[in-house]
Amino acid sequence: MKKYLLSIAALLLGLLAHSQEADDLGNYAEVSIIPRVDVNPIFGSEPEFSLGNSSLYTLFEGSASEHFSWTVAAHLFSASSFTGCLEESGDLYRMLGHSDSNNVFDLAYVDLTFGSWTFNLGKNCIMTGGHEYDDYDWMVHPQLASPLWNDLACYQWGGKVSYTTPSEMSTFSLQMTTSPFGERPFASGLWTYSAQWSGEYGWYSPLWSVTAFGLDHGTYAWIYSLGNQFSFGDWTVSLDYTNTAGMTEEYDDFLLGGTLHGVVSYAPSERWDFALRGNYSSQFNFFNGRIVTSDEPARWNLGAVAQFYPLFDSQDLRLHAFAAYDNLLGGFQLCVGALYNLSFKLW
Repeated sequence: MKKYLLSIAALLLGLLAHSQEADDLGNYAEVSIIPRVDVNPIFGSEPEFSLGNSSLYTLFEGSASEHFSWTVAAHLFSASSFTGCLEESGDLYRMLGHSDSNNVFDLAYVDLTFGSWTFNLGKNCIMTGGHEYDDYDWMVHPQLASPLWNDLACYQWGGKVSYTTPSEMSTFSLQMTTSPFGERPFASGLWTYSAQWSGEYGWYSPLWSVTAFGLDHGTYAWIYSLGNQFSFGDWTVSLDYTNTAGMTEEYDDFLLGGTLHGVVSYAPSERWDFALRGNYSSQFNFFNGRIVTSDEPARWNLGAVAQFYPLFDSQDLRLHAFAAYDNLLGGFQLCVGALYNLSFKLW
């Protein structure tokens, strides 16, 4: 893993030297420090107190020209509880060099763009899961995310090629990455292959994909996601379907079944937005070619979210709150928190 990090560091230093000498107005680099603090009491069958998605991230992104850009996102600290924050944060660093778990580096990739073609190389998100994966992790409320979002080690090393049609309404992408079911990237010899179609057709934005996850040598799990987003003025409706109910307890395969992830959001201004978010996951099995309902009960949750941006000239500061019911917890949970994006332009 050290050689990958050293290569990325050398590349970015080279970009810095190049960009400082360049006069092209397209050149820029920006570093963001993004702390988030949540308070998340849970009133379920076993009441508990959580810190939700409290965390610290950094984001380094920029471009050296119209053809070359980069993104590096690091998850430096995590604290879902007071007692476990050191262990959780330590795991982020201990799992460096692993592909079976997310770690301190979520993203570390470069984009090469030539006309309608974009070539992406480095560590990126596997193309799966629909519109739910559109937001950076620090923006997400994991309690209202799908089982796939919460369980899958989605950040993997690899490459992607994308073609955007002349109308810029459709983009078609192919991706090959290391597999989250291998312990070490590359050394495990397990790969994941994805194909994706994304579009912007006025009020409708599809994000459909099919992914073959390498479980073992010669064995693959096929996951397809049908992401659909509809926009009507201040309203946005999203509905993602994925043909799995999440990961097995051993994290060695996907649960047979399906998950619906839905969002109805209303943004009356740049300072406020509101949403209803929910998930419905059910498991089933195949027997003699027929679908047989699993004994496991379906899991569902539903929450109402409010987000406020108090700064008049930006959305860098976000105050958020939600209330949700989760049938797995057997009760309600509340969350209030704040997120701040502190950005510095380097050039």
